[in-house]
Amino acid sequence: MGQVERENYMNLPKKMIIVLGIFLSIALGSCNNLTEENQDWVIVTKKQSEETGMASWLVNRDGFWTPSPDDILKLEETLVAYLSKKSSYFYQQPPVWERLDEYQRQYVGLERDGKQIIYGNFFCDSMSLDWQKTFVVVIDGGDCYFQVEYDVEGGLFIMLAVNGVS
Repeated sequence: MGQVERENYMNLPKKMIIVLGIFLSIALGSCNNLTEENQDWVIVTKKQSEETGMASWLVNRDGFWTPSPDDILKLEETLVAYLSKKSSYFYQQPPVWERLDEYQRQYVGLERDGKQIIYGNFFCDSMSLDWQKTFVVVIDGGDCYFQVEYDVEGGLFIMLAVNGVS
């Protein structure tokens, strides 16, 4: 089982993951590409989250919002420093923060206790899914799959979850 800084919400039965994957594939049909071609991240909008229910499985949230590209860039600017401080959570060498260019990202804006939180889903293997339209959820897989939560106003990461190794 992977390490989780807060609570582990990734303990879903495998059949549920297959159903969730199919549902999310349909739900994310219009996911926003952020900028130029070859961009490795997408933002799931508030409208997509609310209308499709695609992020309803994310716990500890009061609602959704749409992060801006600038919000994502602020998260990205501090990501390497944060991950390097959490080195004991990761399994492989070279360390994950030195391999971030191998990861795609999906970002969802969550509202919690009046704060805007960005949920970041990171993966180095999309398992042949169209990751810009399908939310990637994997059980196990090691540090090829990890998630963060980032408090936009505070400029702080508040959660890190790294998938376990099977």
